[in-house]
Amino acid sequence: IDAVITDPPYGIGYVSRNGKQITNDKSPFIWFLYDAYRVLKPNGGVLVCFTRWDVQQAFIDAMRIAGFRVKSELVWNKVHHGMGNTRAQFAPVHENILFAVKGEFAFPGTRPRDLLTYEKLDSARRVHPTEKQVGLLEDIITSVTRPGDLVLDPFAGSGSTLAAAKQTGRRYIGVELDAGYFEAARLRLEDVP
Repeated sequence: IDAVITDPPYGIGYVSRNGKQITNDKSPFIWFLYDAYRVLKPNGGVLVCFTRWDVQQAFIDAMRIAGFRVKSELVWNKVHHGMGNTRAQFAPVHENILFAVKGEFAFPGTRPRDLLTYEKLDSARRVHPTEKQVGLLEDIITSVTRPGDLVLDPFAGSGSTLAAAKQTGRRYIGVELDAGYFEAARLRLEDVP
């Protein structure tokens, strides 16, 4: 596997405004990092992991323990803020993304910037409560892989990463526990040329 690109459960018991929940989101799923390291190609394999400010350090520590070299943080500017505690918390308009490598790595093209600006999907258009824009994922995938490379998303949700991989000429593997999201991802991939 050339790249693991994923948005794992953060262990915060996430529930969206319309009541959608994420399966097994009671504790950070950092155990998957050991398996991600094991299955990545020995030299140049990459891990791109969405995270959140309050669990980011736990993910960084676990990545290092698993064997990864954490290289940088990307920032996704979502343009519009989310909800959260509107009286006692700054309005979150960004999401953190960690970039780590196994062995030696070089970008296949020009050096990408660490700030990605894509509007978050409107809640009415999302199938999964934390669904990402395919364009954002295409940008990440083309920055760290080559056509024909194999991308794994072990928390595939509604299949955005898989759709982005397919649209950019990469092979893909997705894993999803929730049967409803799995079916949504399967149907979505049928529609991607």
